[in-house]
Amino acid sequence: MPRFLCIWFCLPLVMPPGMAQEAAVEGDYLEDRSNHVYGCYCEWSGESVTGGTEATLGWRFTKGSFEGVDLSGTRLALVIRSQATLSQGQPPRRSVLVLDKGATAAQQEASARWLKRHFPELLGEVVDRRTEQIEFTRESNRASLRVPGLIRMEVRKANPSEDSLPGSTTWYDPFIPLAEATLSTTLHTAYEGSELEQRWNKQEPGVRGYFGSFRIAAEGAAPVRPS
Repeated sequence: MPRFLCIWFCLPLVMPPGMAQEAAVEGDYLEDRSNHVYGCYCEWSGESVTGGTEATLGWRFTKGSFEGVDLSGTRLALVIRSQATLSQGQPPRRSVLVLDKGATAAQQEASARWLKRHFPELLGEVVDRRTEQIEFTRESNRASLRVPGLIRMEVRKANPSEDSLPGSTTWYDPFIPLAEATLSTTLHTAYEGSELEQRWNKQEPGVRGYFGSFRIAAEGAAPVRPS
């Protein structure tokens, strides 16, 4: 082999800045809405007009990096309030973004940028961004999200025959695409902040959300699954 070819082939591959390979971001997800995602027609027809304007979402990153920052172990929460039901189209909305106090500053900023990059439609106008302790737990049949003094959500795996009225069906998919999704019955959901000009504390069970796992590829933004 000519010497100049040997030198060329033997040179280490150097990626340009910003082109380093990043692993897909994976983790757990939880959501609750103020309308039934699984219910009868009478519930859907009424709530599609007057309800479904609030939602609480949570993420727990278990693997992957974004913009060179390892997100493993980082948590994120989002509370949304819109002018119309969130389950139809993309109505204007306001949101409160909660970053993980237990994460590093780099992880906090990277998780916020990750959410904005992949799911900007969820955020709308971010009226407040807070850094708080976020507690996220997930078991096979239960999940919970808690931010002391601000958010509380507890759900279990839905039992449609017992948790819903006769003739019920699935009306809405999760807000984000999930690799594995479990229809959930919300047992308790509360928001105690003042930024959205509305608070709630609901303990009436209803099939109003999902929990599960997500996997978002690093090479491109994943669109929000149509609802």
